[in-house]
Amino acid sequence: MVVAEAGGAPELTRLPVPTPGPGEVTVDVVACGAGLTLEMARTGALGGGFPRVLGHEFSGHVREVGEGVSNWRPGDRVTASFYLTCGDCHWCRHGRETLCTAFGGFVGAAIDGAFAEVIRVPARNLVAVPEQVELADAGIVADALATPLHVMNQRLSTRAGDWVAVIGAGGGLGVHTVAVARTVGARVAAVESNADKRKALTELGLADLVLDGSDWPIACAAVIDCVGNTETLAESMRALAPGGTLVVLGVRGTDRLTIPAIDLILGELTVTGTRYASRNEIAQALDLVAAGRIHPIVGARFPLVELPAVFELVRSGQAFGRIVVDVAHRSAG
Repeated sequence: MVVAEAGGAPELTRLPVPTPGPGEVTVDVVACGAGLTLEMARTGALGGGFPRVLGHEFSGHVREVGEGVSNWRPGDRVTASFYLTCGDCHWCRHGRETLCTAFGGFVGAAIDGAFAEVIRVPARNLVAVPEQVELADAGIVADALATPLHVMNQRLSTRAGDWVAVIGAGGGLGVHTVAVARTVGARVAAVESNADKRKALTELGLADLVLDGSDWPIACAAVIDCVGNTETLAESMRALAPGGTLVVLGVRGTDRLTIPAIDLILGELTVTGTRYASRNEIAQALDLVAAGRIHPIVGARFPLVELPAVFELVRSGQAFGRIVVDVAHRSAG
């Protein structure tokens, strides 16, 4: 499914099957997740060029390996990192490749992505998928679960019993952030403006409290904002307890957070951003799923040829959980 120009709709197109170059692999794609980042890629906000095959939350089987690739074999179950990194700079060597100083862009923006039957990627991007993990869901684990795991690993020092609020808790990233916060023993307040999503969150029982954001009965040690607009950022700051931390995980545009400096000082508050996850954290997230400690939450599945409808659903913000595109099954039949 090719987007011909920035802002265009994806269209079914026949392309040559890619072959791997040195240090590369090709993967037969089983499935690919869909979230708001895709809309940024479609409009060109992630850089790269057009025409382009989008999609980065993929899973599948290694098809071919290129010259110099010795650690992967055809048939291996894999997912991959979304980031094109050098593997050799200071940040890459210390396990924080999302800050790579030679960053090469994104899968599905700088290079063709996974809304195709075969994808070609650098071998260093791959992460093995344990047998206990459903391959069709592994791609969303590599993004929607690994990303909040990075928050818990690197951006917070949450202790068992701390209250953690998640803003936008019913979205594809938010609901998995709620689940990950529970694995560290946090008490979680799931904040969601959509009534249907609040109902779904309540039925799943993932959170200790489900709120619409109009009333805060608690002050939180941490707030993770998966929306990131002016209103939610201000709301997040008001919800922090003394010593609390706001983690900005989502972003919708050019919204800003204004904070009186005295509030930071008197409250000893912390405001931080967070950026995706390392390959090691992707592997950790997969292990949590394999052990049954977290379960990917899929709100809808579509065949590849219905990708335009997927983008409409993503833009609407109505999907609960993550959307998965079953690439290996191209038609509704």
